[in-house]
Amino acid sequence: MFGTAAALSPETPYRPQIPWAAGGSVASASTGASESIGGTGTAGASESMAMPGTAGQRHADVLTLPGRTQAASPSAQPAHPGPIELHLLGGFRLLVGGELAQIGGTGQRVLAAVACRGRQATRSQIAHVLWPDTTSERAHGNLRTALYRLNRRAPGVAHATSSYIQLAVGMRIDLEQSTRLANRILARGGDKALLNDALQANLRDDLLPDWDEEWLADHQYRYRQLRITALESLSAHLASAGYHGAAVQAALVAVQADTLRDSAHEALIRASLAQGNRHEAYTHFTAYRRVLRDELGLEPPAALGRLLTSA
Repeated sequence: MFGTAAALSPETPYRPQIPWAAGGSVASASTGASESIGGTGTAGASESMAMPGTAGQRHADVLTLPGRTQAASPSAQPAHPGPIELHLLGGFRLLVGGELAQIGGTGQRVLAAVACRGRQATRSQIAHVLWPDTTSERAHGNLRTALYRLNRRAPGVAHATSSYIQLAVGMRIDLEQSTRLANRILARGGDKALLNDALQANLRDDLLPDWDEEWLADHQYRYRQLRITALESLSAHLASAGYHGAAVQAALVAVQADTLRDSAHEALIRASLAQGNRHEAYTHFTAYRRVLRDELGLEPPAALGRLLTSA
């Protein structure tokens, strides 16, 4: 791996090359370690080492330096094998090569914050978002520590430069997949292939519902509104295509997401009527009217009542 040392004259100090990266790539003594996700790189991390020579000595044995490979630049470490999946819907899960990666709470927050910003963000954005109540210097220090620990526990899931943090290329993120699907449902309507995709997708879960983070609240609200609106539209398209049972289920998920949302209850009543279950539609309408009266002191929209009388 190291090769054979070149012949040296007694006056020339021996300066071996130190292997820092897997695969036999080497960094010379004058090269500083570059910063990857492992936190701060230290300039001049590879120190030259002079070997004592004797007169007439033509060759020197290459010595292994204990512990030096552990100080390798994180950017040189091999990427984690297998696909990387980041799940944010219903709770946080990071799968690397099909196995659950334990990265700690701070590492989870870093990945989630970058994912919610479209896979890439500046270090300043993430530092100030995750540590808003401290100084800028301390926030950046916390971020460097978090990135270092993240790379030690799950190498290759993200890459950091001096200015940016980017998630691994090819990482699958369920939030992105569901968002694209919801937008397709709203834009393309009742395309049969789209309906089949929607029936297999996760439109049940909210974005990190157990997290109570100030920076996350807007992302949670925006995705939740998109999800419920897509479910209402999906229910109507499924009913039109003759998938009445699936239409009722989609509407029920929308109602469960927001029990006081008029449009979700309307979607459920329409789906029940399209299925031919007028009693179910009326039972649901009366239950919703009772909830509205008890919770808000309001009556259901008149249009909901007309749906039942015109059925």
